[in-house]
Amino acid sequence: MEKTQTIKAETEELLKKMIDKFELDVEEDNGVYHIIIKTEEEAPTVIGRHGETIRAIQKILEVVLYKKLGEPVSILVNVNDYREKQKERLEGMADEAAAKTQNGKMANSIRGLSSYERKVIHEYITQNYVDLTTYSVGEGRDRQLVVDLKGNEPKAE
Repeated sequence: MEKTQTIKAETEELLKKMIDKFELDVEEDNGVYHIIIKTEEEAPTVIGRHGETIRAIQKILEVVLYKKLGEPVSILVNVNDYREKQKERLEGMADEAAAKTQNGKMANSIRGLSSYERKVIHEYITQNYVDLTTYSVGEGRDRQLVVDLKGNEPKAE
């Protein structure tokens, strides 16, 4: 069975345990398999609070697919364009933090982000604000992203 078909079959099997009505498509783009789920009423069940369920589904599928295919598979699960809406929201947060940092000439931190969300904001700031930098501080649930003026970032020990 082709990799895309395996990904689709395993995703379908998992989703059927959670929701009744959905459409599913899998597309490969530069080695990343995008799992696109469309569902009307049941989107909140698949996305979860702050995207927790969608991230959990992604992790479970990564493990299942590794076991099934014998190799790591890069996947990104998306439900009803949740990732695009999430990216817009994160870019808005990045713009706010950037403005505060530039106006106040001091670092601003954003708490409560997943590693994926920190990565999106980091990349956005890097591409759009030449005078700013980002870095993460803290561990586990206390980890936060810091937006700072270039040159102010902590030196590696």
